[in-house]
Amino acid sequence: MRATLTAVILLIAVAGCGGKKTTGPRENLRPYLVPATPKNVLYNMQIAYSNRDSIAYKSLFDSLYAGLSTDQSDGSILNFTKADEAQHIAALARSRSITMCSITFPPSLQWFTDSGDPAGWATIQIYPVVIQIDDNPTSLTTGPNETMEFKFVPTTPAAGSPTDTTWKIIRWSETNH
Repeated sequence: MRATLTAVILLIAVAGCGGKKTTGPRENLRPYLVPATPKNVLYNMQIAYSNRDSIAYKSLFDSLYAGLSTDQSDGSILNFTKADEAQHIAALARSRSITMCSITFPPSLQWFTDSGDPAGWATIQIYPVVIQIDDNPTSLTTGPNETMEFKFVPTTPAAGSPTDTTWKIIRWSETNH
C-alpha cells in the first residue's frame, strides 16, 4: 500500500508543477508550537500537513535532510530530499480534487539518543503511523504496518525557544512491513 501511496504522491508532485509554488496557513488553524523539542516538530508536521501549509512544512526539515522509504514486500526504495518534501506539500495544496490530508501519530511519542548518531541528535520511532490523502473519489491511506523513524538535529542557541534549542528533521525513514 505504501508503494501505491508514494507513487500517487509523486504523481501529484510532478503533475502539479505549474502555478503557485508555496502556500501559507489556512484560516482557523491550531497554532504552531516553538520547535523546542522533537515532539513539537512532529506536532507542527501534523498541522502543516493537514493544512497543506508548504511554508511551515518546509521549515521542519534541515537543509541536509534525507528521507528513505522502503517497501519490504517488493524491496523498492525511494529517497527524498528537502526539495522533494516541499514539492510534495505544495502540490497537495494546489490540487483541487484533494479534500483532506492528515498524518496521525500515536498519542505518546518518546525521544531518545541513538548511540550511532552524531552527538546531540535525537530519534523518535513511531508505530503505527497513518498518512491519509482524500483525493475525490479515492482515499489513500498508509497501511497498518507502517513504521517511521525520525532523526532530529538541534540548533543551539536558538532565540525564542524556552529551551534555547530548536530542532529540525534531518532523517526520516519509513518501512512498510
